[in-house]
Amino acid sequence: MAAVKKSAFMLSSATVMMAPAFTTDVYALTPDAHSVGMVKEVAVPLDSSMISLTNGVSQATVASRRTSVQPTISFTSYEFTAENVARSLAMSGTIGALKRGVLTTEAAAEATQLILGSNPVPGEAGSAITALGDIPSGSTILVQRPAPNQDYVFPTKSSGAATGTESPWTVPIAANYAIPAGMSFPVGSQVWVLPVLRPNIDQDDLFGVKITGTLDSYDRPVTVVLPKVRVSKGFSLSFSETEYGGMPWELMPLLMSTSEATDRLADIGTSAFFDIYIGA
Repeated sequence: MAAVKKSAFMLSSATVMMAPAFTTDVYALTPDAHSVGMVKEVAVPLDSSMISLTNGVSQATVASRRTSVQPTISFTSYEFTAENVARSLAMSGTIGALKRGVLTTEAAAEATQLILGSNPVPGEAGSAITALGDIPSGSTILVQRPAPNQDYVFPTKSSGAATGTESPWTVPIAANYAIPAGMSFPVGSQVWVLPVLRPNIDQDDLFGVKITGTLDSYDRPVTVVLPKVRVSKGFSLSFSETEYGGMPWELMPLLMSTSEATDRLADIGTSAFFDIYIGA
């Protein structure tokens, strides 16, 4: 049995952080601002193949070179936030804030306004509606009946700024976004002010990625910094009654061009995919 040289064994979870490539300092990504949240089975393999030259009847190898060198990143994420879903669709733009209110007046068929108060998500103080500016003109809104009819929903859009001096507020809805005939929402229905994600098959944004974990003892850090990464697989919705759904991601790191490898990124340069730091 081989002697153990150092207590530096890999048994760890990891934090995956993502931000738009080159516009955000990839070295400065933080868990609070940039993490995709809970992930499992994070892997960063570097694969390659070989080109060989053989000689003679025995076809003995006399020379070989490594080729097709390509790292990949894979993991499964479990937090279905709008920001994560956008990332999984290779969309790096800013995602608007989530707000939640509650109807204080019934929204009947053909209603062209919603009258609502604040009803923040428990534990998410930022989702409270505290000012008129929280529901600007053009806001995307999803109205949802209360339990047990949470699957009864209607997406709509505000046609102007909310009005009122304090809660409840009145939100106007354009005629072509009005509550349809045959639908209605009672008092107590949830009103979600949220971003709408519209997948574009041509969207293919680049990300900077930082992955950090620790070895199993002494909090030895293992950090990988990948400044140029493309999402090759990510988006997946799986509604299951027997297990929690996850999104299996696959990311492809790319080499930087000379114009991209500037300032501190020049340390990585144009012939390396990433920096890796290991405290062991």
